[in-house]
Amino acid sequence: MKPPSQKSSFKSFDGTVIAYEILGEGPPLIFCYGLVCRQSMWRHQINYFKKNYQLIFFDYRGHNASKLPKKIENLTIQNCAKDLFHLCETLQMDKATLLGHSMGVNVAFEFAKRYPERVRSIVAICGTIENPFKYMFHTDLSQIGFETLKLIYLKFPDHFSAIWKKSMTTPASQLLTSLLGFNLQLSQQKDIKNYLEGVANQPLDTFFYLLQDMVEKNGFKNLDQIQAPVLVIGGENDFITPFKTQLKLYKHLPHAQCLKVPKGSHCSHMDMPDLVNLRIEKFLKEL
Repeated sequence: MKPPSQKSSFKSFDGTVIAYEILGEGPPLIFCYGLVCRQSMWRHQINYFKKNYQLIFFDYRGHNASKLPKKIENLTIQNCAKDLFHLCETLQMDKATLLGHSMGVNVAFEFAKRYPERVRSIVAICGTIENPFKYMFHTDLSQIGFETLKLIYLKFPDHFSAIWKKSMTTPASQLLTSLLGFNLQLSQQKDIKNYLEGVANQPLDTFFYLLQDMVEKNGFKNLDQIQAPVLVIGGENDFITPFKTQLKLYKHLPHAQCLKVPKGSHCSHMDMPDLVNLRIEKFLKEL
């Protein structure tokens, strides 16, 4: 029998409409995907956990079925965490486990620091809570590229948006994304294509404003105050958030465990879903 599903939305603290979906029944797991991603990035986890857990997904402000805030400066990690709080209030949910991937790790820890009483545990997959360009591709030169693209976008937003959308669907873009963000030998091409289609359809304001917020934020501040159990998962071959960033996160948390995924990329939960799912399940059962 198919688990029950519910889709709805609510108005957050500043009036921004936030969409969400609930799937299944059981202990609640809230999934926080990466920047300009979508729910399908969790498809392997959905198939595995939907029988025994209640899975909750929400679209960040400016993503997918959720709306952009009226004030664009309200596109911040902090406000994504506040949206999550209002989702919990809407659902009358006292406590849940948060699963974050990439930028979703930032959202999960921001939420945990602000609302610790709402967090049962955290699974942090391939994320960093400081300037993401600090270690990306094992160099800080990628930030120069980001700043250049941002300047071009701010000067020529319409032209840049059109080129961006078209470039996301080219074979060259698929190959580059496959090499840098996934493991070509392990990930499925349909997952890579699905990811790029999602990126192409997101507003560029969402990409630039949230990424800039990540650049400016030091998430390690007060991190040691988080008392909830945390499972940190990183990929051995992650070029976006190299494994040393996962070790740094792990060492700053008082109640953390760590898994290194062999040959895992930035999307280790998609490269080796069986290993990752089993480890997450073990972590959840130990709570």
